[in-house]
Parts: sequence; structure tokens; C-alpha cells
Amino acid sequence: MKVRTLLTASVALISSPALAGPDAEVRFTEFGVAHVLATTIKGAGKGYGWAFARDNLCANVEQAVRLAGERSRHFDPAATYVDLFAGGAISNTDSDAAHLFLLPDAKVKRLKASSSSDMRDLVAGFVEGFNRHATALALPGEDCRSQPWFRPLREDDVYRLMLHIPLLETSAALVREMAAAAPPAGKQAVILPDTKFALSNVKKVMLGGSNAAAFGKEGVSGGVGGFSFANPHYTWKGTARLHIMHLSVPGKINVFGGTASGLPFPMMGFNDAAGWGITHTTDRRATVYEINVDQADPTRYLVDGKSEPMRAVPIEVVTSKGIIRRTFWETRYGPVIAGQMLPWTPERVYAFADPERENLRFGEQFLALAKAQSVRAISVALKKHHGSPWSNVTAADRSGEAYYSNLSVAGNVTDAQLDRCLVTGPARALMDIADVTVLNGSLAGCGWTIDKRARQPGIIPAANRPETFQSDFTFNSNDSHWLPSFDTNRRLTGFPKVIGPENTARGERSRIAITYAREIMAGPDKGVTPQNWEEKFYSARNLTADLILDDVVSDCRANPSVKVAGFGDVNLRAPCEVLAAWDRKDGTTSRGSALFRVFLEQLDHVPMTGFALTPKYWRVPFDPARPVETPRGFVSDAATRTALATAAYKLNSAELAIDAPLGDVQFVERNGKKLPISGSRYAYHLIRFANPEKGKAFTDALTGDSYIHAVSLLPSGPKGRFLLTYSQSSNPQSPHFADMTELYSAGRWADVRFSEADIGAAQVGETHSIK
Repeated sequence: MKVRTLLTASVALISSPALAGPDAEVRFTEFGVAHVLATTIKGAGKGYGWAFARDNLCANVEQAVRLAGERSRHFDPAATYVDLFAGGAISNTDSDAAHLFLLPDAKVKRLKASSSSDMRDLVAGFVEGFNRHATALALPGEDCRSQPWFRPLREDDVYRLMLHIPLLETSAALVREMAAAAPPAGKQAVILPDTKFALSNVKKVMLGGSNAAAFGKEGVSGGVGGFSFANPHYTWKGTARLHIMHLSVPGKINVFGGTASGLPFPMMGFNDAAGWGITHTTDRRATVYEINVDQADPTRYLVDGKSEPMRAVPIEVVTSKGIIRRTFWETRYGPVIAGQMLPWTPERVYAFADPERENLRFGEQFLALAKAQSVRAISVALKKHHGSPWSNVTAADRSGEAYYSNLSVAGNVTDAQLDRCLVTGPARALMDIADVTVLNGSLAGCGWTIDKRARQPGIIPAANRPETFQSDFTFNSNDSHWLPSFDTNRRLTGFPKVIGPENTARGERSRIAITYAREIMAGPDKGVTPQNWEEKFYSARNLTADLILDDVVSDCRANPSVKVAGFGDVNLRAPCEVLAAWDRKDGTTSRGSALFRVFLEQLDHVPMTGFALTPKYWRVPFDPARPVETPRGFVSDAATRTALATAAYKLNSAELAIDAPLGDVQFVERNGKKLPISGSRYAYHLIRFANPEKGKAFTDALTGDSYIHAVSLLPSGPKGRFLLTYSQSSNPQSPHFADMTELYSAGRWADVRFSEADIGAAQVGETHSIK
């Protein structure tokens, strides 16, 4: 099919590494992947900005308007919209006020001034290219162009997004709590009844986790080069979706990867020599401070018995109905937050300390990774910038070296401070449900420890963070640094507790990653290839079922009924036999997968991004010397039998058969077409659907597999497979709205097109010349 050329006449493909004439050429291969060949970094940004706008024009302009605090200018200020990263519905006024507070023009200006010339050129080009499409002939489905909020993209919008992305798992999740904070009047606390601690909800709903693996020369088939696997479990909804790019500027950069919509550089990907993936860390990177209020004035607080004033930060929100004024309150630690769990009372107040608010290095960090030609260079770049906000990095290179590190950003809370400063009240529960520390802010010694070696005041220095280089295998699936490979002699220990636990049980995805790696390295290929890793991935093995299902089935056969409050005796024979006959996979034809998923949801599990049942259920307890093999087995009782009865009841109540093939009850619909989706909520092939409504299947995909690459890094260049599960475009009328989703539904990935020869052979349509 031919792609319409909107800018200038098409030109012949130039095979020479240097272009003459246009700033960039954009060629598309299958599934709408744009390959940008440019003479300069600015030209690369221009070509990608134009291509990206064709996929996500409306969603990205709306995102820019939201982050600039401009929603109330165009929508009812009191009306709400749903921001999943902020934990739910938020009013336009609260959203605008919070974003104006968190992302002020002064900070945007400071970021731009501190950016490298390459970054400034990339952003300038991206905005120019984006607006080139935004002002050209509309594509079908771009109805937003007639909306009053539609406007050109500005460079400040891109820099503001660079400030916002690091906040996604910290301050951006608390915009409602910041907007709700108001000093109590008299003896009464001011609490909005619908304001809860959003970070706990975000962790449960949005953080699906991620997988990344890297094989060195001892782990790859043939023993030459390395292998990189990236699989972030990003949101399927909203503007935080990922998008694929390939940017090439001879002598400067040549990178293929995925990034958050609206950024002009990749967050994970590969170049001609190295590849990397990112995964959510276990760091308790932010801190909630519980502080005593000065009884004489609720806008003052006590530290070591001395009164300090809060700093009032007035914000003016321009709305369609005039100016609305809001005030935010800053302490020495950070802004005051308030809600049902954390009320601002005449006695106590809570402040949120977020190291990401001063992380201006995020963009430069990932641009440096995109240029790095080895895992050693990746390590150097991570330490130089120390701007990876919440990610482990797992990488490999063509020399055959593999790498893992957690060189992310977190407040420097020492183990001694944890012992001395942890609060004892109800707020301490946030430690488990929201990945924060909760400290006593009325003790001066509980502020973050300053270490002169740190790239940013108050964060843990890179020298105190874990990393390892291997020649066989490294991985991360959201468990801590402690077990980065299957070699028990290479464990990483002795790091600050706030970075993550050591000598603890690993989640299901960590254990299956090691299992897959062992099986592949012992298999007929004697090492990993893109093809055998893809086969392992789509085999959709459910490790938790392997570990516990024999005991579950034995118990329900021996105890075929259970007394359930309000229901009396409930017969378990039907769900028991469904699980007994299940193939213990989460494939589209697997019968029993959905029942097992809902059964697990009724059981207690460790509050972690990876999935693991609590110790009380395991027949064989965890043994640190055998972290892959233990824990295992299952201890059943009346409560677990009730959980099985409840799972069957919930599916029946939703009018779903408990033995239906998974693909019949778990699917997405795209333009009227039903696409069955394999995978499960907890497994390595991870997809998280919202619970079904009555008469509806699991159809609302929240998070899970998103950008994927499985690439061999060879002396001749990268070869492998890739996918973007929800496809490149958010426009339902685009041909690339569901094409890769159909591939995902079929259990396949696509071939990477990286070399000039491969791009030329697979090119779809004309070459677009952009000046």
C-alpha cells in the first residue's frame, strides 16, 4: 500500500550514509514503524516528530494541554476526568493547579538551559516536525483539530513531559492529595471524603511490572555476541502508551526502540552494538514525613521542638469562568498532602519528599544510553547522569557481555535512619502499599542524608548502588537486586534497605525467567535465540500453577464442599475438576486459566510488583540457598477452599463459564473485531485486565506486555524480533491502530528492520523527504 506524502514530493532512497538536500527522510516498514535517516540530530527529531504526530496527534496535544495546566480554559473547571496515574477522577481545576505547581515555567526553563546541544536540537526538531503534520492536511480520525483546546506543540511541552515522566510513580500520583491540602480551621481537620492515598491504588492498578533479560556469549546460541530482551509492562490506556522509533544520524546515533508518547528519544531499545531494557525497581524512592503541627498556627510545624513556617505557594488557574486561586503548602521536606489516610489536623500534618522533582537528568540519561556502544559504556552513562528515575537497566552488547544495575534515583534514607525514624502510627502501612518510607519529620535527623558523592543532593549515590557484569545471563522481573542471575555465587548483597530486600522469596516472573534461561541454555540450541525466546514467552507457562496446583486439586477432591457464610455448603467438584484438567498454561485455548487467576486474587500475597503468595500458604518454605525451587507446595484449609468457591461464583456471576477457553473470556475489541489475548495477570507473559462486569468478559486491558524486543547483538549488527502490543496509533481510523495487536493475539512478534538493506526490502510506500 502507498503512504500519502503530505510534505514534499518523494525522493529516491539514498543508500549513502550521508544525505544531501532534505533534513530527514522517513521510510515506513510494516506496522507503521518509522525509520528516520537524517543529517543532523535536529533533522532526526523533525522526521520522528512528523511520523509520531501521524499516529498520536490528538492524544499528544491533549496531554500537552493537561501538563501545561490548561484544561480549565477549555472544559468546565469543576468537571472531572480520569487520570489512572493519579488514582482516579480529578477535577480540571485541581489537575491544572497541581501541574502548574509541579511543572512550573521556571523549572521548564531551567531544564532547557541545562540540556545538551543534542537534546535541544532533538526537541526543537521534534516540535517542528510534529507541527508540520498538525498544520497539514488532516488524516481520517483527527477530529480534535476542530476542538478549542487543539493548538501547536511547543518546545516547553516536551521539556515539561521530560519533567513529568520521572514523577509518574511519585508526585504525579498525588496531585489530588496536594490539591486537597488546606490548613484546618480551629480544631477541625479539612479532609475531602473522596481523597485517598493514590499511590497505593496506582501500585495495585497501574504497575503491572516489567521483564528484561540479557545473555552474554556463554548464554547465546553459537557463543558469539549478546542478546537483549525488553518487555516493560506499561499502561495500555491513556497518553502514557509507548511508541516505536528508529533514528539514524550517521556518525551520531543509530537506535531502534520504544518510548513514552511525546518523547523524542527511546527509553528502551538497541543500537548497532548494544541493547537494553528497563524494569520497575523495588526502591522506596520517596518519603512521607509525619510532622507535629505548631499548636499556635496550623501552617507552622515543629522540628526538634522549634517552630518553622510552611511556605505558601499561590497558584492561579486560568479557567473559562475566570481566575481560580489555589495555595499549596511547602515544608522543608516537600509539599503537604492530605486525604483520608493522611489528614491535616491541628496536631499533625504530612509532607511528601520526592527526589524526582529535582531529577532534571532523565532525558540526557536515556539519550546517553541510546548512544552507548557497550554495556561498559551504559554503566558509565548511568553513573555520569544518574537520571534513571525508577528503573533497573538490563543490557547486553555484541562483545558478549551482559549487565544488570539498579542505578535509579531514591532519597538517601540510611538503615540507621530506618531504625530511628520510622513512625509507629497508621501511616506506616504506606510502607507496603505504596513503596515509600514513612518517617518522623519532627526529628531533624530524619531528613535525607547528604552524601557529597551523589549526583543530586539527598539521593543515594551511584557508588552505593548495585550493578554486575556477566558473560552468561542477567535479568530482572521487578524483584530486588539480590538475585540478578541464576548463579548463586553472584548475588548482590549489603546495600541500603530502601533499595530493596535481600535474602527474600522471589516473585513468579523472576523464577520463571531463570527457569526459561536454564532450559534454553541446556536445550538443542545450546543458548538463546530470538526465536526460542519467543517460543518460551508465548508458551504462557503458569509457574504458580506448577508449584501449587497438585496440592490444591488433592485438597478439593478430598474436601469437595465448604461452608461459606451466607451460602451454606458449596460444592467444589466442578471448579476442582476444571483445575485438574487445566494444562497449566495461559494460552488462548487453555481451560481453567481464568478460574485460577480469580482464585489467586482471593488469596493473600506479598505486597510487591512481582507475584508471590504469603508464607502461610507454602508447604515447603523459602530457602535462600534455593531461591528458584522454593517456596513450593500449598497448604489448604477452609479459607483456601472458600477462595476457590468464591472464584467460581465470581465467574458465574459475570456469566462466564469456569471452563471456557481463555481466549473466549479474555480479549480486546478493535474496530468491532474480537482479538483473543493469551497471558495472565501474574505470569511472565503478563497482561492485566480489569475485572469483568456482568455479561462481559475480561476486555478492559490495563497494563502488561507493551514494547517488546528480542534481539541478537552480533558483529554484523542486530537481528531479532519486536512488537508493540497495542500498536503504534491511538487513532481508531489509522491502519496502525490494531495491526500489531492482531499479531500479539496470534502469538507472534515481527522481524526487526534495522539495516539499510532490511529497511529497503521491507519498505511500505514512498520515502518522505522532510526539509
